[in-house]
Amino acid sequence: MFQQHSPESAPRRNRKAWLVPAAAAAAVVAAAGLTTTLGSPATASSTGAAAAAPKAPAKFTAKSGRDANSLSWSASTGARKYEVYRAAAEGGSYSRISTVASTKYTDSKAVPDVAYAYKVRAVRTSSEVSPYSSVARATRDTLAPLPPLDLTARKGEGPGIPLVWRSGGSDAVSYTIYRTTSPTQPSTKLGTTTATSFRDLGQLEEDRPYIYYVTGTDAAGNVSEASQWETVN
Repeated sequence: MFQQHSPESAPRRNRKAWLVPAAAAAAVVAAAGLTTTLGSPATASSTGAAAAAPKAPAKFTAKSGRDANSLSWSASTGARKYEVYRAAAEGGSYSRISTVASTKYTDSKAVPDVAYAYKVRAVRTSSEVSPYSSVARATRDTLAPLPPLDLTARKGEGPGIPLVWRSGGSDAVSYTIYRTTSPTQPSTKLGTTTATSFRDLGQLEEDRPYIYYVTGTDAAGNVSEASQWETVN
C-alpha cells in the first residue's frame, strides 16, 4: 500500500519573520511616546502636549471708592476670561465673586467701610488656569474726613488774603476754599488745593467784611463738614 503523507505546514520561521518586525516597531512607537491601534499607523496624539496655562495677571490694583471698589489688571496672553476673588481680610477665606471677560471689575456690592482683599486669575479652559495675581486691598469708603481745624486769615500780609489751617489728623487729600460776605448769602468757591494754605487774590472791596471756610475731601470723594468760619474786616 502506498503511504499517504500529509502536507507539511508552513515553516514556523516564516510566521516568526513577520512577528518580529511588528514587535520591534511597537517598541519604537512606545519609546517615541506615540500611540497606535491594530491596522492603523502610529500617529502623534491628536492634542499634543497640553497648551501652557496663562500667566498670572500682572499690575493688579484695587482702588477704594465711595460707591464701589474698582479693580484693574493687565491682560494675560491666551486668557478667555478672568475670575475675581474677594476676602474680608488678606489671608482669609476667598470667594469667587465674578467672572469677567475684560481686565476691569467694579465691586459695587462691597459692604461700606469694610476692608477687603482681592485677587484674580486668568482662565483659558477649565483645566488651564493661571496662578493667582498679587493681592490688593480696598475699602468702600463712605466716611467723611474730619473738618479742617484752626482756620486763620489775616489781611495785610502781602497781596490778597492768606489763609492757613490744620488737617487735624484727617484723611483728606484736598481742600476747597469758600468765601462769602454774610452767613445768609451764597458762598463763592475760590479754589482747591492739596496744601493746608491758600491765598485769596480776588478783587476785594475795601472796608467790607469777608467770611472764609474750608472743607476737606478724601480719596473716595467724601466731603467733610466746613471748618469754623473766619471773618476778615
